[in-house]
Amino acid sequence: MGIKSLLAHKNLLVLVLAYTTLIGWLSLAKVHIPIDSSIQGSDKVGHLLAYFVFTIVWFLFFFFSEKQNRSFAQSLMWAGILAFLFGILMEFFQAILTSYRSSEWYDVLANTSGIIFAAIVLKMLQNKLVRFKRA
Repeated sequence: MGIKSLLAHKNLLVLVLAYTTLIGWLSLAKVHIPIDSSIQGSDKVGHLLAYFVFTIVWFLFFFFSEKQNRSFAQSLMWAGILAFLFGILMEFFQAILTSYRSSEWYDVLANTSGIIFAAIVLKMLQNKLVRFKRA
């Protein structure tokens, strides 16, 4: 199975739905993740990485979806907006739906940093991704 077949719409749809569900569950469930709590803000690195990957998988879905045929810029914009709004929604839900999770603006900042980092990496890979899509 080649990379092109892995990037088929149905495979990407399964990937984005699975990853979005995972991030939603990790954001709202009572989960104990062993993080060295002696390092202040270590959970923020987790937020940054989670939303870095979130942005990339949604970008891949938007960019390589044959049904929509979006440009690189459109795909990146939609992935970034979706990731940002999803992060805000998860913080809002933590505040109103859980008593064991706390909503923090620093989490939103870490999420946004992950989104920006993903956008920078994707922009650096733009020419390769566009050529790959055309091939």
